[in-house]
Amino acid sequence: MKFKVYPDENISDLLFGELKLIQKRKGVRYSVDALLISDFVLPLIKKNDHILEIGCGSGVISLILARRSSAKKIIGVEIQKSLSGMAKRNVELNKMRNRIEIINMDAKNLTRRFKPGSFDVIISNPPFRKLGNGMISPNKERAIARYELKMKMSELIAICNYLVKPKGKLALIYPFERMWELVSEMEKAGLEISRLKFAYHKKGDPLPVLFCVEASKTRKALKLEKPWLIETEKGRFHLDRD
Repeated sequence: MKFKVYPDENISDLLFGELKLIQKRKGVRYSVDALLISDFVLPLIKKNDHILEIGCGSGVISLILARRSSAKKIIGVEIQKSLSGMAKRNVELNKMRNRIEIINMDAKNLTRRFKPGSFDVIISNPPFRKLGNGMISPNKERAIARYELKMKMSELIAICNYLVKPKGKLALIYPFERMWELVSEMEKAGLEISRLKFAYHKKGDPLPVLFCVEASKTRKALKLEKPWLIETEKGRFHLDRD
C-alpha cells in the first residue's frame, strides 16, 4: 500500500534506525515517556500474546513492541483521526501490517467491540493532565493528547479492567504527582499493583517526574525496580540496541 508524507511532516529514525517514524514537524511528537513505558512493558510480553494499546497516537509504542517482542497481535486504538491515520501510515512504512492493527475510535466504546478478557497485556500512555490543571493548548490535537478531554483516569482503569484477561497484565505511565490517585482508582477496580518503577529527570533529584505501574487481577508481592534517569552522562534515555 502506498502512503503519503505531508509537507508538515518528516520521517525520523526510531531505535537507532530499526524503525522509521512519520511525525509532525511541529505539533504532537513522541517523547521519552513512550520509550520508558516500552522498556517497562517489554518483559511482560510472551509469545503469541494479544496486546492492546489505548491512545496509540502515531503508533510509536505499538511499533516498538512489534519490533522488540514476540507478540502475536497488537491493536492500537486512537480517538484522533489525524493521529490514527499517521499511525496506519507508520505501520505501512515499517511493513508491520501483519502484526499491528490501528483502530480509529473512542476507547470508551471498546467494551462494545471486544469481549471481556480479550487481551493478555494492555498498555497506555494516556493524557497526563487533569482539566483545570494548567492552560490548555489552542492546538486541538495537542490538547487532546495532553489533557483528559476525552477520557478520565477512572474511565481508563475501568476499560482496562474489563478487557484484560483474568491472568493478564496492564501497564500505565503517569506523572509522579498522580501516583496516589492512580493507586486509589486501581484499588476501587479491584486491581493489584505488582511492579513499580520511577523515572527521575537526573541523578540527585529529590523526586521522580514519572512512574510506570504494572497491575493485574491477582495479588502479588510488589516489586520496586531500579529507577530510570532521563538525563544521563551519556545523553537522554533510550532503549538499548536489540
